[in-house]
Amino acid sequence: KVLEADRLYTAILEIQPNHPDANHNMGVLAVGVGKTEESLPFFKNALRLNSKIEQYWLSYIDSLSKLNRIAEAIVLVDEAKDHGIASEALKNIKKNLTTKRDSVHASNPPSEEKIQALVNLYSKGQLQKALEEALKLSQQFPNSDILYNIIGAVNLGLRNFDAAIDNFKQAIRINSIYADAYNNMGNAFKGKGDFVSAIKSYNKSIKIKPDYAEAFYNMANAFKDKGDLESAIDNYKQTIRIKPNNPEAYNNMGNTFKDKGDLESAIDNFKHAIRIKPNNPEACYNMGNAFKEEGDLKNAMDSYKQAIKIKPDYAEAYNNMGVVFKDKGDLENAINRYNQAIEINPDYAAAYNNLGQALQDQGDLENALNRYNQAIEI
Repeated sequence: KVLEADRLYTAILEIQPNHPDANHNMGVLAVGVGKTEESLPFFKNALRLNSKIEQYWLSYIDSLSKLNRIAEAIVLVDEAKDHGIASEALKNIKKNLTTKRDSVHASNPPSEEKIQALVNLYSKGQLQKALEEALKLSQQFPNSDILYNIIGAVNLGLRNFDAAIDNFKQAIRINSIYADAYNNMGNAFKGKGDFVSAIKSYNKSIKIKPDYAEAFYNMANAFKDKGDLESAIDNYKQTIRIKPNNPEAYNNMGNTFKDKGDLESAIDNFKHAIRIKPNNPEACYNMGNAFKEEGDLKNAMDSYKQAIKIKPDYAEAYNNMGVVFKDKGDLENAINRYNQAIEINPDYAAAYNNLGQALQDQGDLENALNRYNQAIEI
């Protein structure tokens, strides 16, 4: 009978792949013959085609529970409610699932003291030591989602991106609604240069936690690095909507507007960042760059001076101040600023190159050639 039903539903799906009942019943058959994992796409498809049938939800939730994917099952119960399915059966299922989840998470977790010790090592930059201690703990506590998230964060700090992604996936396997792990996994994908996977991870994080400002901010940075400036700006705006006093979001949105060529909006955002955090050398420096690009050399110079006042060893600000002096025709002051930048950072190739150009304009060709050669060596 099972084989006959299988043939029948298969035939229906071949003719009508969007038949909700056939999809659901194929899922039920798969569960019946012990292929619970294979049932999930059928239940998912049935719900996509008709989300008003309570039994479709119950079958899908039951399969997830059988696979011990408790957190996902709980999310599905809430989704069912959002689609207008409100029954006593669903309430009881959620209660049972929550009890099961809490008992799993409560079983043999690491103590708060042990977790804090790892966090302290991480905060102090002792990443290798933190990794060694965390891996030891993972032998004792193999079902700790927070522990795998910490191991992933440490590997991310060590730029072991693939290992970090595996760690975050393990944390998510244990707790599929772990928003922080999805966000951190996005950072690991971004570190690898895989912006598409990073953005998917951030979106999953936000789906679980819609007011997750950090995930919106990280996703904006990923879109910016990917070259999708409009999406980057949209996500910086979302970050600010949730967390209005976020100077980094304003600063990065300013840089994104600058990349778009909208210098007026860029400068407005840098000003916002500085109002929130007056001692903000990066925003002052970036605003200087926008003023310079706009041709407003006076305000550019003032911005660079403010950046240096806050951060006296800001080599890039000295270099760009030199560029402004050169644009004004003041080669002596330009050369002095380039030399200050090089004194702070002896490996600053751009400053050597700019110094070479200023010396060449002065007619000092021998020294200019020496500076160009130093830039090339670096």
